[in-house]
Parts: sequence; structure tokens; C-alpha cells
Amino acid sequence: MEHDLTLSEVLVDPLIAQLRQADSVGYAAFAQLLQSAARVHTRQMLGNLQTERTDAFYDRVAPASRGTKHN
Repeated sequence: MEHDLTLSEVLVDPLIAQLRQADSVGYAAFAQLLQSAARVHTRQMLGNLQTERTDAFYDRVAPASRGTKHN
């Protein structure tokens, strides 16, 4: 497989459906679990992006401010 499955693809995948049923996990509960996990992952990725951008900003600002003389 060359790409990750989307949430929609996971929910209709026959093998995943068999595993879900074997574990007695209902369709709605599984869908809710996946949606919740996706929201958590998105928040984490946005937090990481914000941290990276903040660090990059201060990395660029710091050298410029050291070279500036204040009267």
C-alpha cells in the first residue's frame, strides 16, 4: 500500500470490519474512536507546528537584535 487509509476507507475495509466484530466493537463506537483520535492528532500536529514556527522566528530575530545598538 502506498498511502494511508482515510477514515472513510478504514470504516468500510472488510478486514478491519472482521477484526472490529471479533473484538465486539460496534461500528458507531469505532467511528467515534477514530474521529476522536484524529482530532487529538490534529491538535498535536498544530501545536508542534506552532512551536517550530516560534523557534524559527526567534532564531532569525536573535542574530539581528544582537547586531543592533541601542542608544
